[in-house]
Amino acid sequence: MAELKKIGENTVKIEVEVPAEEVRAKAAAVYAELGRTVKVPGFRKGKIPARILKREYAGYVLQTIVDELVPVAFERAEDELGVRAVESPRYEVKAVSEDGPLSFTAEVGVFPEITLPDYSGFVIKRDKPAVKDEDVDRALNNLREANARLEPVEGRGGLDGDLVVLKFLDPKPPEGFSQPTVGVWASAGDDGDPFGRQVLGKAPGDTFALVIDYPADYPSKKHAGREVKAPVEVTAVKKRVLPELGDDFAKDVGEDSLDDLRAKVRGRLDARAEEMSYVVAYRRLLDDIAARAKVPMDDSFVKKFVPEAEEGAAAPKGKSGDLEETRRELGRYFIVREIARREGVEVTAEEVREAITAAATQAGIPPERPAAVYDRLLNEKVAAKLVPREMATGES
Repeated sequence: MAELKKIGENTVKIEVEVPAEEVRAKAAAVYAELGRTVKVPGFRKGKIPARILKREYAGYVLQTIVDELVPVAFERAEDELGVRAVESPRYEVKAVSEDGPLSFTAEVGVFPEITLPDYSGFVIKRDKPAVKDEDVDRALNNLREANARLEPVEGRGGLDGDLVVLKFLDPKPPEGFSQPTVGVWASAGDDGDPFGRQVLGKAPGDTFALVIDYPADYPSKKHAGREVKAPVEVTAVKKRVLPELGDDFAKDVGEDSLDDLRAKVRGRLDARAEEMSYVVAYRRLLDDIAARAKVPMDDSFVKKFVPEAEEGAAAPKGKSGDLEETRRELGRYFIVREIARREGVEVTAEEVREAITAAATQAGIPPERPAAVYDRLLNEKVAAKLVPREMATGES
């Protein structure tokens, strides 16, 4: 038996009662298991009188009844009342005994009552930018950069883009460094490696103090917020030498000629532009739907999903800007799932497992959490329903 009371736009309280016969059956099963497994001095295992078990383990039995029956009863109540929970419920047991009914309440956040526009008539545009010659040239240059070789230089210090190899002069490397040497890319800019500017102009044989600034939230409290000067010696300076763009380079990367390599690169860029046009069209459509949809959410509900501020960050949890951004993200989250429900789109547990397994076999790809994989697959399926792949560029 279950009754629902709405206590906000997105929060409900469900009162649930588990019948006494179900509680008695669970109590009997727990006592039976205890009788087979526990040891009580003076009695053989499996021969312990019921009154002794009850005296020694009544509290354990009641807790087990609660732990095992409450979640199951809540799931039944969800199905009975048509509740779509979006978080773990907060339980409060009202009454429990071994031979009587178990009553409890469950407070839980639920899907908002969404009102969607009729998106079937929405204009869908795919704007695919043409791949230009300069795009191909840029991609080829990036490929050359990736295949550059390093050559030692003499008679000068490190210039912007050079690799400067440093050797720590103290027997033990400073905190955060596991090797006695470290390579630093010299940089004239302020971005990138924090040591980049320090090695500019440094030549082999030079010694200096490498300044290491540890952030305030560094895991080691001994070093957090400190500045350390580590004596180092420059052991080598190496410049990057790009391969000449020609047929030989094309063959080195697996193509027969430079013309073939250009065609291959252009094809990849064109395919990427095609995919991006599809993704952008889907995002635009979701934006249009969200702008016309009604997704009522209480502030108290939204605040539960505002990311915790990082240690030392100026913006505290619950700042109005964070609240509104979280509201928008939650709105899209609920809208996608409501569209999926209406369109009959589902993602199975097997599909999630297969996607995780496939990603795990690809080197360099970090593992995704199951929830993130589910969300990605759901969006892909919803996009396939709403945005035709075969649409011509610019079609609406």
